[in-house]
Amino acid sequence: MAARRKDEYLDAVRHVPQPQYLPNQQPDSPKVVKRRIDKKPKRSFYTLKMLLSTCGIGVFGLMFVQLYMISQINHVHYEIQRVRVNINREIAINEQLSAQISELSQYSRIIEIATARGLEFNENIINIQR
Repeated sequence: MAARRKDEYLDAVRHVPQPQYLPNQQPDSPKVVKRRIDKKPKRSFYTLKMLLSTCGIGVFGLMFVQLYMISQINHVHYEIQRVRVNINREIAINEQLSAQISELSQYSRIIEIATARGLEFNENIINIQR
């Protein structure tokens, strides 16, 4: 009996037409799977690009700063050399004036000027102050 019920059930399931559509429903359309394509590059690419551009700007900035500092140092060296030339010129002028002073303060010249002005010298006492 159990076998008979099972066979009847299987026959009923096999021969019953299955409705394809319900009256109020639309037929199922095949689902279109849309893949979302990211047009943006990966974030790591942007990070690498930004890092490289920042490093490049930094290198050019450091080169500019280095050139500026070198020009400032050269300007300071130029000023130092100019001051040294002025000092050497003043030293030369001072040496010339010292030579003139020693030449003009010779004893024989002092006696000539003194006798020309009417002074007499005692040959025993002579004081020269500088």
